Formats: sequence, C-alpha cells, structure tokens
Amino acid sequence: MSGRPNVAKSTPLLFVYGTLMKGFREDWQRKVEAEFVRIGTIRARLYDLGDYPGARVPGAEPGQRVSGELYRLRDPNLALKILDKYEEFSPLDPKKSLFVRELVSVTLEDGRKKRAWAYLYNRGMANATLIPTGRYRDSANSRHSSLVVGGHAR
Repeated sequence: MSGRPNVAKSTPLLFVYGTLMKGFREDWQRKVEAEFVRIGTIRARLYDLGDYPGARVPGAEPGQRVSGELYRLRDPNLALKILDKYEEFSPLDPKKSLFVRELVSVTLEDGRKKRAWAYLYNRGMANATLIPTGRYRDSANSRHSSLVVGGHAR
C-alpha cells in the first residue's frame, strides 16, 4: 500500500487553465476519462511562461481571476497519477516539482463554488510575463498573431 492519500475522497474535480483546456491538448481528456463540467475561475495570477502558463495564488489581489475549465474525473486516483507526471509534480517531493497540485475554490459562471484540484506553478518568475486578463487564450493567441489571413490574426 502506498503512502498516497485517496484523492477521490477530496474531490473528483479538476480545474485546468492552460494547455489542458479545449482547443490545445485534448488527448488527456480521453486518456484519463475526464468529462467537461463548465467554465469557471479561481483567485490567482496567471503568467505566460513561454510554452505554457502558470497560475500562482500567493500575491493575487481580490479581483484577480484566472479563467479555465472544470472537469469531473471518472477515476481521480488514476487520472491524477497520470496528470502528476505530465505536470512534473512529485507528491513525495513537492518543493522540487514544476507544478504542485492543490485544492482550490472554483467560482462557476452561475456563481456557485466548487472545490477542485489545480496544478499551480512552483518555480521562479524571472522569465514570466503576467497575463492581466487571466485568460491563457489571450496570451497564446497574441503569440501566434503572426499568422495573418485576409488581414486578420488567426
């Protein structure tokens, strides 16, 4: 028996705000049997780290929100084990992890709140750029705006 807690008893929900959202990398949803629930936000600051974003809760002002998607995990223990590896999170050594998995309060579009797991950035911010809107799509789209078709960025 491993020393890992049974995460399913905490919550089967996962909040994602970056490359795991629809339109980026969707293969994980099938792999871990995740079902989209709805759009939501968490109180945090969002940073562009180059190839992916990172959210940080410490230092977030009351109005600073990060937008993302809430998913229900069919088998949370298995799903989070797979996602921990993807997010470079080691439950046995969180201080050395790229991201840490924490429970956050997600505010849904209708105002309800849900507890969910989220992967929060766990490294230095020297090369990070704040995304003031809290929406990763804004930053990702601006990075790819050099693809212009008919005078409009795609």
